[in-house]
Parts: sequence; C-alpha cells; structure tokens
Amino acid sequence: MSTSRPNLYKRITASVPLLVTVIVHIVLIAVAGYFVSEKIINRPRPFEATVSSDSAADQKLENKLRTARQPAGSASTSPVELSRIVSTAENALQMPVMPDLNTEGASSLAGTGFDKNMGVANTALSDVTTTINSDALGRGFMPLTFIGVTNPRTNKVAFVVDISPSLMDIRKGGFRAFEILRQEISRLVSTLPPATAFNVVLFDGNSVRLFASELQPSTVANKTEFIEWIKPINADLASIGGRSIPSASPRWNYRPDESLKLDPEYGPAAWVQAIHAALEQKPDTLFVITGSGASGQIRISEESIARRQREREREIAELKRQGYDFDAINAARSKAMAALRAEFNEINRKLVAQNKDPFVVTDIRRVLEPDFQTALRRAGFPPLKLDTTGWADKQGKPIWTNFSNHVGKTRNAEFSDVISHVSKLQYGLLRGNAALNIFLFTGPDEKVETSERNLSALASRNSGAFRLLTTKRLEEFARREASVQ
Repeated sequence: MSTSRPNLYKRITASVPLLVTVIVHIVLIAVAGYFVSEKIINRPRPFEATVSSDSAADQKLENKLRTARQPAGSASTSPVELSRIVSTAENALQMPVMPDLNTEGASSLAGTGFDKNMGVANTALSDVTTTINSDALGRGFMPLTFIGVTNPRTNKVAFVVDISPSLMDIRKGGFRAFEILRQEISRLVSTLPPATAFNVVLFDGNSVRLFASELQPSTVANKTEFIEWIKPINADLASIGGRSIPSASPRWNYRPDESLKLDPEYGPAAWVQAIHAALEQKPDTLFVITGSGASGQIRISEESIARRQREREREIAELKRQGYDFDAINAARSKAMAALRAEFNEINRKLVAQNKDPFVVTDIRRVLEPDFQTALRRAGFPPLKLDTTGWADKQGKPIWTNFSNHVGKTRNAEFSDVISHVSKLQYGLLRGNAALNIFLFTGPDEKVETSERNLSALASRNSGAFRLLTTKRLEEFARREASVQ
C-alpha cells in the first residue's frame, strides 16, 4: 500500500504541465475563433454602408450612379458593379473592341417614328433608355448606319452635304433625289442617342454653311430644330442651293491656317473645304455626300500666266483678222441665251402649275443636250432650239469663245493634292483620325470611273468607306426603312 501511493502522486503531478498546455490551446483557439467570426466573417462589406458625406454634390453623384446601374425591378445595387463605376483605376471603364455589325436597313431606324411633316415622334422614351445604356458604357459609343455604311463606334458625327443645283440635274434624279436624301439624313439624326453629338455642313459652289457653330447634343429639342432647319433646303425652285439655307445659319470661310502646314498654292474644291469645316468640329465620324470629285486648283507661276496671256492675244488677233465683230457677236449671243432662258422658265412654270417637279439646270446650254431634249418630250413639251443668228461661224456652229483678255491664274490640281490636304487636316485638327465615309451622287449613265477611283482611295486612307449613290439606291433604302416602321 505505501509503495503505490507515491507512484500515483507522481503520475498526477507529472500530468499537470500537459493539462495546462491543453487548456491554453483551448483558450487560444476560442479567442481566434471569436476574432475570425467578428472581425473578418461578419465584417461590413465595402460600399454597402451609406456614404456619410457633408457634400451635397457627392451625395447627388452617389444617388445618380446607383440609379443608373440598378436594373428595372431590382431592389438593390451590386457592390461589385458600383465599385466598378466609381473606380479611378486605369482602364476601369474600358470596353472590349466591338465587332463590325451588319446594321444596314431596319436597325438604323429602330425606335423612330415620323409624322407626315418629318417631325420627330416617339423619341423621348428611347432617349431616356439610351442615356442609361450610354452612361453605363461610359463613353456613349454606338454603331451608326447611313445608307448602307456602318461605323461600329460613333460618338460625334458630322454630315457634309452637297446642295449644289447640279445635284438635282435630271441625270441624277431631279428634285426627287434631294427630297429622299434630305429625309434620310433627318431620319438618322432622329435616331441618335443623347450621349452622341452631331452637326451638318452644307455647301455649294459659292458657300459653306453649318447647322450650328459646334457639335450639338442629340436631344429631342435639337433634333426637332434640325429637322425644321433642313426642310427648306432645295425644296423650292425659287430658292435652291445656298439661297435655300436659313439666313441665321453660321457661315464658314476658308482661311489657310499656317499651323496646319497646308500648301499655300493649293485651292481646295468646295467639297474639300466643307470637309475642313466639319473636321474643325472634331467629330469621330463623317458622312460626305458630293456630286463632284473635283480636285481643286493650283496657282501657276507668273511665267505660265504670261505665256497664257500671249496665247490669248494671238487667238483674239486671229479672230479679228477673220473679220469677227466681237461686240456684235456678244450682243447676238446674249439675246439668244435670254430668249432660251425665257422659254425654259415658262416650261417650269407650267410644270409647277401641274403640281410636278420642275427642271433644274446650272447652265442654260444644258437644255440643248440630247437627254434633256428627250426629257422635255416625255414631259409633253417640244424640244428647245437656239437662235444662232449673228453669232455663228462659217460652218453654222455657235461661237462660244470668250473674247475677254482675262486669263486664269490657276490649273487643275492632282487628286494627290486632295489626299495630302485632308491628311494634314486630320492630323492638325484632330491629332488623330476621323472615319471619312464618302458617297458620290451620280446618275446611272454618268461616267465617273476616275472620281470613283479617287474618292475610294481617299475614304480608305481615312478609315472610311466609299459608295456610289443614285436616286434608285436612295429609293430602295427609303422603301426598306418605311416597311419596318
């Protein structure tokens, strides 16, 4: 008995350190569990707490962001989504590159309605929806289609439109052609979301005018104002070309800017000047509609001018030697042209009285050409004739010679001058590149191979597309778009 007690005591006392160690570990584990539970697992998540800021502007921004990101019918906003919106990290809002979309036709007019007066209708709801979608994307880029040409990422768009009377020649389609063109521009503008901006530049051979002095937000008010503004353009024979533009419209005058490093000897054609005016607006997309691919003029040297002057003097001297009376020829020619113009005006008066489109010509001699004479017969009028009495040569042909001693001081430029000029404008005005989409408005029988080749090269070098545009093609688009409304 005496021997067993000490052994039991030793066993118990020997186990005390082990018990203390176990108890300490249990306490530490309990403390660690409490810390993890209270400080980490149950810790309040970022962005879920109400922002406690004394700044009313900060609270307004917070509410706007929550509202914009919250889907319809949702009771709360995802903290992850909200953190993405307010993040200032680099590329936090960058979207992946959008693929080219085939949005030709119906997609370009989705959600749009027009009344018979081409007013904007049913756009308010689409404007609100697009605002939220564009704000969510961060930049408001959208695919934009105009007469079959799509730009997948458009935020600021400018239209450059030729309104020269020559655009309404019977070869191209007359008044009907521009009527459809005016309507299609109005339709596209009506579909633009408020996050985008737009402007329109009009040009003829004498002037360049703008809808507004700068790009305009695509609000319902601005769209409505634009559609009213463009209605009278080339809508009446009494007022066509630049004369049909509302008088309050801003004017643009070509002034070579030394900072752009443009060729001082080059004088750009009217459509190139209009592109210059549009690029000053700093758009990312341009749609250019022109009836000409003219390259402009290059100033010639004083030596060349002197040589031209000598050639003209020899020509005039030879005509005098042949016995031509310049004053008599000029008087007879002016009388004949005035009579021809009067007959033509009477035909147009009758057409208007019959509620038909009148003819448009820029040079009265156009009415003497075979296709115009055919058009007159189809309209029920006899062909027009020119009286050449007193101003015909020995073969009976009219003398169109200009008897003035004045000689031109320029020559036709090469199209390479146009390409170089536009490139300098792109770099100097944008420090980047706006997509330049070009439409050449032409008639089905016109020979435009050279212009087609030149304009196609210009468009492709400026990230754009080129298309031939005819009245028939416009009518096809108009029918297609009308069928989806």
